[in-house]
Amino acid sequence: MYTQTIYELSQEAERLLMLSLEHLKTVKKMPTATLESTSSLKSEDDLNVQPMHFSTRGVEAQQATLNNELRKISRLEMVLAIVGTMKAGKSTTINAIVGTEVLPNRNRPMTALPTLIRHTPGQKEPVLHFSHVAPIDALMKTLQESMRACDRQNLTQVLEIDKDMNGLMQRIERGEAFERHYLGAQPIFHCLKSLNDLVRLSKALEVDFPFSAYAAIEHIPVIEVEFVHLAGLENYPGQLTLLDTPGPNEAGQPHLQKMLNEQLARASAVLAVMDYTQLKSISDEEVRQAIAAVGKSVPLYALVNKFDQKDRNSDDEEQVRALISGTLMKGCINPAQIYPVSSMWGYLANRARHELANHGHLPDHEEQRWVQDFAEAALGRRWRSADLDDIEHLRHAADLLWEDSLFEQPIQTLIHAAYANASLYALRSASHKLLNYAHSAREYLDFRYHCLTVAFDTLQQNIMRLEADMQQLKVSQDSVSDEIRHEVGLALTSANDFLNQQQATILRNIGTFFSREQILKLSCGDSWSPLPQAELDGEVLVLHDEAQAQVILSKLRSTCEGVLLAAQENISRDLAMRFEQLEATLSRSLNEAMRPIEMRVKEELSHAGFRPRISFPAFHASMFNFTTRQLFSEAIAQQDRVESDEPRVSGVRETFSRWLNQPNWGWNDYVEAKTRYLIDINALHQSLAEYVSHFCQQIRKALAAQVDVSVTAGMATFFADFSLCLAGLQESLRESLLVRQQNESAVQSLSQQLQHSIATTAWIYEDSRLLRDDIQTLFVAEHT
Repeated sequence: MYTQTIYELSQEAERLLMLSLEHLKTVKKMPTATLESTSSLKSEDDLNVQPMHFSTRGVEAQQATLNNELRKISRLEMVLAIVGTMKAGKSTTINAIVGTEVLPNRNRPMTALPTLIRHTPGQKEPVLHFSHVAPIDALMKTLQESMRACDRQNLTQVLEIDKDMNGLMQRIERGEAFERHYLGAQPIFHCLKSLNDLVRLSKALEVDFPFSAYAAIEHIPVIEVEFVHLAGLENYPGQLTLLDTPGPNEAGQPHLQKMLNEQLARASAVLAVMDYTQLKSISDEEVRQAIAAVGKSVPLYALVNKFDQKDRNSDDEEQVRALISGTLMKGCINPAQIYPVSSMWGYLANRARHELANHGHLPDHEEQRWVQDFAEAALGRRWRSADLDDIEHLRHAADLLWEDSLFEQPIQTLIHAAYANASLYALRSASHKLLNYAHSAREYLDFRYHCLTVAFDTLQQNIMRLEADMQQLKVSQDSVSDEIRHEVGLALTSANDFLNQQQATILRNIGTFFSREQILKLSCGDSWSPLPQAELDGEVLVLHDEAQAQVILSKLRSTCEGVLLAAQENISRDLAMRFEQLEATLSRSLNEAMRPIEMRVKEELSHAGFRPRISFPAFHASMFNFTTRQLFSEAIAQQDRVESDEPRVSGVRETFSRWLNQPNWGWNDYVEAKTRYLIDINALHQSLAEYVSHFCQQIRKALAAQVDVSVTAGMATFFADFSLCLAGLQESLRESLLVRQQNESAVQSLSQQLQHSIATTAWIYEDSRLLRDDIQTLFVAEHT
């Protein structure tokens, strides 16, 4: 690492950030266009779109971003934001990256506030610092008053009061405040759980949680701990910090979506945790949209978690990378930066190795459930028969589980590299933010200066035309919304008819394999390997050899899966084509509706950089993955015939009897014990038919939900951006008109200020570009 060069570049970045902050103060003092009057166009929750011009809110956002970069440069800190949905395994992934458990896992949202986890060499036991605790203390006092006045029985109905929540409520009643420091995993878990439960309790009591007090990254909780995988490595000049972010609308709080967007925009890089089993879900779509909104200035990586659930019909590593990179993320991420992993296996392997290295044995599996999870994952389902005191065997099993988790590659290529190059990541982040600021500031100032050179009458005409355009926008929005709803309805109806046809074809084709003739034919084998005799007693196939039963079921499953896989390919191909056509139709409808307005304000829109686009999720074969293995594996029951004088004992006999819904079935008197293997053909056929029908219905629901969300979100964003652009332009013109009505000296003074500010932005941009190029040169040198 080029230490002296890094120091000089950080000094230059700090100088440019300070210059940009001073420049922003100057811009703030100018007569600026305010968008407060346009806030009625959108609800408070929708004000996440960055203003096209420097409104009061826009200036504050720019200031917060620059200050955050200045803080990171002073530490040379690389902040890797971890983002994912509740069930994607975000906390487990962070624990796997750190190498020990620093975040708790519960079957509910756990990230009420963003949390930093900073690699601190030598800090073996994690410590949480919560210096900005005052807003939480104030909230606790407010909740204490609310709880005294509330109906506790009604609160129980609207809020799940478990052990943790009950303890928090008692703590609030006693007036116990949060600490500023927590040492050790369990105290940290308790603190973070309590913060999450505070969000839920505040919502139930209709008390506002102070999310805005934690918008600045320096105010959120920080966990300092040595990352196991980085221990022993040389100390580099920069710091590596993970940022655990709240998922979209986590804990039912829409405020968290805005907080997520803000935190991602201030990170040095983003690591998306995706659920391999839910890649096409709506929640994952929300995460992808949040990531895409960050733009190309922030490097993006992805861990595809739960890859241990892959079966032979699922997408492999290369297919997953292609799906995410090309289809889901529209080329926003390099396939080489996508890592399929099992976070749970990685976490369990790390924790087991940590316990063995520090204590020489694993804890009692009866007391700590994770030991059971580790043993089952590493030793198999029959782990209870294994010797858990055989330390060498456990170490070897833990090493193999770590290898199977596939976590070694992202640790080596991402985490190690991020730590070694943390200072460069911090510098690159600052250079990109500086370039963004200089570009947007120059665009705004050029527009304002141009307004001073336009004739007074022209300004008035432009304002009046924009007013007419905004009225026309509302009319066009209503018209095109009706047209789009009609097109969506037609597409969904057509898709539903197609799925009905496919379902009927699947069931008809499968039904042929369950006819009496086919079953007996399967039971007889072939001329080369005839099977032992089988009997068809009504709808129950009776066999006297377990291997024969397995062979018959294997053949039956194989033929049925052939039908299902062919249908899967047909459905995937057809629906992909249908919704590509729908996407094109809707985009064309919106563009045609807006084109007259866009043509009239083309110059203004180009200043604002507005590019309308609607994108629908693409349908991929992985969505239609028929899984029948479990269905067939549970179809065989063993029946032992015993003497009737002996009492009945529980076991597979009773299980099979319940499965057939005939409690007394099979209990005849026989002198000698015999074993028969029974397959209820009708029940198996019915179960398979129900499975196919249910799965097709789930596809229908998923299609309807995805299209509805895509259309609703796409149109809302489209028209909101369009409205905000027009409103911003109109306000800027009005401000300029007011200035033009002043005396000539005031106009001249503002003109000179604008020219000076424009020149300053040009200097900032050029110096930031040179800084970016120097940083990129170092990056290339470090990776060659």
